[in-house]
Amino acid sequence: MARRLLAAALAALALAVAGCSEAGLDASNAPTRTAGQAVGPDGKPIVEAGQKGADFSVPSLDDGDPITLADYRGKPLVLNFWASWCGPCKRELPDLVAFATAHPEIAVLGLAVNDDPSDSRKFAEKYRVDYDLGVDDRARVAGEYGATGLPVTIYLDREGRILGSRFGGVTEADLDAFAKSVA
Repeated sequence: MARRLLAAALAALALAVAGCSEAGLDASNAPTRTAGQAVGPDGKPIVEAGQKGADFSVPSLDDGDPITLADYRGKPLVLNFWASWCGPCKRELPDLVAFATAHPEIAVLGLAVNDDPSDSRKFAEKYRVDYDLGVDDRARVAGEYGATGLPVTIYLDREGRILGSRFGGVTEADLDAFAKSVA
């Protein structure tokens, strides 16, 4: 438990200090990795493939109602950590929106990390995001999933087990590969 809290605190600090690192986290130099390869600031694995995803409850960006991981049981889930001020997040969003529309059998949830909710709403409206959005205002959930920068995408199966992760912007090819793996 103490390790998870420390990891969450370190991730929150890294996000607050480094913000969205376009140089270190863009799609050109951030290959898709299995969750077992995801490492935290200390270089140690944060999550393991097959591990149950960390439970969370965050307010919905729309109405403040709680959103939990349990809400998505029974469907594969693309869990995306993003912020309106993040360049790679802006570049990946059209692919996420198109994927959510093309694959209604797979849930997509975006969590705005360390972002002003009004900026997050404007961002979501600009890109016509029609999947669920929540607020991770202190990067607590992002830290639980090992995010040390943005964007980060976690792929979960129908039971909420971690299948893999993507550090940096996701692409249409990444998302299609996930859809095929859970079909």
